[in-house]
Amino acid sequence: MLSDSERILEGSAPRSVSLNKIYTKLFIINDESDPINREHEIWQMEMTHDLNTAAQTVINYNEILQPSTDENKTMKTVLTKGIAGIGKTITVKKFVLDWARGEANQDLELVFLLPFRELNLLEGEKSLFDLICVFYSELSDARLISKWICDRKVLFILDGLDEYKKDLNFQSCPLSDVTEKATVDVLLVNLLRGKLLPYAHLWITSRPVAAGQLPSDIFSNGYITQIRGFTDDQKEEYFTGQLEDLKLTKDIICHLKSQKSLWILCHIPLFCWISVVVLRDIIARQIKDRNMPSNLTEMYIHYLLIQTGLSHKKYQGKELPQQDALKQHKELIMKLAELAYWQLKEQNVIFTEEDLMSYNITVDVAQQYPGVITCVTEYEYGYCRTKRFSFVHLSVQEFFAALFAFYTFLSGNQDSLNLIKAKKRQKSNLSDFLKDVIDVALQSKNGHLDLFICFLFGISCDSSRRILEGLLPPLRVSSSDIHKKVTTYIKSLKRKDLSPERCISLVRCLVELKDTSFLQDMQELERSRSKEPLTLFQCTHLAFRFVMSDTKHAEIDLRKYNITLEGFERFSPAIMCFRKALLKGCGITEQHCKSLAGYLRSPNSHLTDLDLSHNALGGSALKQLSTALCDPNS
Repeated sequence: MLSDSERILEGSAPRSVSLNKIYTKLFIINDESDPINREHEIWQMEMTHDLNTAAQTVINYNEILQPSTDENKTMKTVLTKGIAGIGKTITVKKFVLDWARGEANQDLELVFLLPFRELNLLEGEKSLFDLICVFYSELSDARLISKWICDRKVLFILDGLDEYKKDLNFQSCPLSDVTEKATVDVLLVNLLRGKLLPYAHLWITSRPVAAGQLPSDIFSNGYITQIRGFTDDQKEEYFTGQLEDLKLTKDIICHLKSQKSLWILCHIPLFCWISVVVLRDIIARQIKDRNMPSNLTEMYIHYLLIQTGLSHKKYQGKELPQQDALKQHKELIMKLAELAYWQLKEQNVIFTEEDLMSYNITVDVAQQYPGVITCVTEYEYGYCRTKRFSFVHLSVQEFFAALFAFYTFLSGNQDSLNLIKAKKRQKSNLSDFLKDVIDVALQSKNGHLDLFICFLFGISCDSSRRILEGLLPPLRVSSSDIHKKVTTYIKSLKRKDLSPERCISLVRCLVELKDTSFLQDMQELERSRSKEPLTLFQCTHLAFRFVMSDTKHAEIDLRKYNITLEGFERFSPAIMCFRKALLKGCGITEQHCKSLAGYLRSPNSHLTDLDLSHNALGGSALKQLSTALCDPNS
């Protein structure tokens, strides 16, 4: 385990680098200590830079199994949630490295790291001991260990639940014998339920949506945490550490701050790394005919251009303009995009040599694209070696998948994508295609298409298509009118089952479409007072626009909007963007006051005047608010 965790591949680096050298400590919190509504999508995805760390229980990754000082219980099962690229796997590897080097958690006698992406590859029935031996073959001759681990302090780390393809049926038959055989999903369920190895510790990592499939009772002896990524100071620290040129560092930070959505995305370490690669190249080359990226999709498009140019220079021995390199390598790029799409659809993130060959991609050719696809594992079976491959990050696979889907649509073959049932239409229609894809993505239980549709929307924009002219057919008609129809469709969604994560995914689609109709939306929503209540999505979108706006707002009068109490929960993060909030007679409850208290504590809150008159609030609610107002950290 020491050798496996000491070094990692960072992006497109040709050689592995020391994990200790590049690891930047991440902001991990106890989910239950967060004064802000911890399930609120805007706080999960957008507001790390506004979090007040003094008001929360911040956790060191090496103390993830230790209870807080005021609790006297064994931390048996811990869940760590975090969005794509936030650093869940890196944190797990750093934990394992410190343990293997004898620097932390030496009370653990054994640690087993079982990535879900590799568990997907296992077929047939196995005992838990057999499963361990697949990953740690050196134990296969130590049969007595199957009895020894039953009463020892053992930790199983199950990394990346969102990448697991099979459903976990927590009603399956109980299993308690570590030598009894069953399918992998049954073994996992019984491990999580505490039926197998009841004294073992478990640490699960997952994207937030997929974590919802875990029953809450398995955390009765444990807790739930979140990785929130970099704070604003850590972002600047990261860029300063990555770049030796102080002027270049300043220019990159200046551009990212000028695009608020990009700067906020920099709480994701992966996005910071891609931003360095892209912006350093554009600034250093002084490319006058190329606009700086303004959203997530454009950043990934520029990343594709850069990696294609680097690959051509390295393996063809000469440098080409990036657009020319894109055209020359179009066939390979589209093969990789096709691989990405069909494997994402099946929720596969690891591929075999046979998978590559089925798309006419040889191993040698694939390895000429180190910034896109990489060899992640190598298994030995007797005298045979089997390599496994993946995209350098799941988000890169999602981007390539979206590229293939849009290319296929433009080719008039969208029915071949098998995303939606073929419909009888006279001709292909981008508006209908994007609407259909939204409906399919919303049906996903674990949100595996969320980022895919964001990229798809971004690629369909005129600005993106101009950059991708080497790959896509030339832009002849603007898509702006079509996007207005799609934007209207999203804003009018009235489904009551839209979870917070589903809502933020749709908001992100609007961001990628560069939707600027906010002021018009505001006027329409104010006029809705006499009509039906705002939908949950409308509340989320309204909050997002206020939070993302650079304008300082004087006053919000909630009585202008027909908003339900559930809708208020979705809107509530925007309260701190105003100096004065009029919540008079809005039916505010004690639970809402708990959230409001969190906003009052935030050092970034502009709120100075809060009117809560004519709400039936008890002493407990008022005490929460007064305590928050007196908080010295606010």
